[in-house]
Amino acid sequence: MSTIKDIVFAFAIGLMCSCSSIDKNIEQTSVNNFKTKDTTISFTGYWLCKDYIESINNFKSPKKAQYNSKFIFIPDSTIKQTMMIGNFHEGGPIVTILSNGDHYELWEIQEDSLTQLVDKIEIIDETNIKIGDRYFIKINPLKSDNGSRILEEILFKGTYSNELGTSIEFKNNGQIIGLDNFKIYEPIIDYIDVGMQVDQIGFGQNKNELEYFGFKFNKDTLALFKLNCLTFDSAFNCCVDVQLGQQTHKLWKKKEIR
Repeated sequence: MSTIKDIVFAFAIGLMCSCSSIDKNIEQTSVNNFKTKDTTISFTGYWLCKDYIESINNFKSPKKAQYNSKFIFIPDSTIKQTMMIGNFHEGGPIVTILSNGDHYELWEIQEDSLTQLVDKIEIIDETNIKIGDRYFIKINPLKSDNGSRILEEILFKGTYSNELGTSIEFKNNGQIIGLDNFKIYEPIIDYIDVGMQVDQIGFGQNKNELEYFGFKFNKDTLALFKLNCLTFDSAFNCCVDVQLGQQTHKLWKKKEIR
């Protein structure tokens, strides 16, 4: 016959098991909630890794800065899909931003299902975040048919003058005013291909008829050069090895008055 002591002990064990089961259910519900919770993201926008921007500021060479660069658009709310772009050449896996308690996380998506945590996101301030171990700075590039006008925004935009004192304006929307008869410009940001041994920029009347020049910055002085083809591939009708040729333009960038 069971004693009162045995009955109390059995009840206590049952209660513990029941509480443990309830705790697990609560924990699982909490996990599922953050993975499905649709929340506004305050730091939405375009984010470019800090070391790329620092390299552009220091050396003004997209070719030199490209290696190991990262670029991502953060949507305006969680659950929405996005992608981390590596070296401006290849996209990573489809990812989404999730709000998990007091922090945000970057999760990989495959076939519309969350598969794994990629990195945690730390908000430093309005223009700086940290994703994993990389720091990112918020930029405001305009959109183009080929993506985002990053170099137009962080490197070229501004007013220049040439040796004759002519005012030349590079706009961040890809328009140029005052340089010969060119109407648009398009700097190359991806150098992982043949014929990309030097920094290059295209000028033309429209995007389908661009003439490419090599370029070099020396502080605020921009020099443009003809491109000499050293090796031409007739099978693919393209130059696979180029070097800077004759200098065609020399432009001085005017200081912005703030």
